[in-house]
Amino acid sequence: MRGAASAVRAEAGEATPEWDGSDLEHLLITGRAFERVGPGALPDPAGFLREVVSGLFGAAADLDGGRFALSPWLVTGWKRMTLRRLRLHRTLLDVEVRPRVEWATVRLEVTFGPPVPLLLSVRNGGRISRVTVDEIVLDSEQVVFTASGEHEVMFFYQGDAA
Repeated sequence: MRGAASAVRAEAGEATPEWDGSDLEHLLITGRAFERVGPGALPDPAGFLREVVSGLFGAAADLDGGRFALSPWLVTGWKRMTLRRLRLHRTLLDVEVRPRVEWATVRLEVTFGPPVPLLLSVRNGGRISRVTVDEIVLDSEQVVFTASGEHEVMFFYQGDAA
C-alpha cells in the first residue's frame, strides 16, 4: 500500500457519511484478507484507505466555512484506533480515538501545517451528556474549534438512570 499513501486525505463531502455496522464488517473482512493473503487481496488500496478515512473516521473536507469534520465510528470491543498523518489541505493531523464504557476520548495533534477549523463528534457510542475540550466543559454533542498543536476531547455518555 506504499503507493496509496497520498490518498489518505479528507475528501470533500458530507460531515457524517452514511455508514453502519455492515460497512464496518466489510471493511474488517477486507483488512483481514489483506493481512492473511497479502497485497493481491487488496485490489484497490486507495479505495480501502478512503473507506477507513471517510467511513471509519468520518473525515470530510470543505464544509461550511471551510471546516473539516471528523466523526469516528466507535467500534465495540476496540480499545483504540489511530489515524496518522491525515491530510487536511496543507495540514497533517494525527487522530487517536479511545472508546470506553462511559466516555470516548479523541486526541488530536496537528503535526504539520497551519491550524485547521474542525467539527468533531462521535458515532455509535450512545447519547452524549457533555463534552470537554482540553478540560473545558461544553454542553453539546459535538464541538467546533480550531485545532492547532495538541487537543484532548472527551465525550461523556448519559447514564441509563438520567
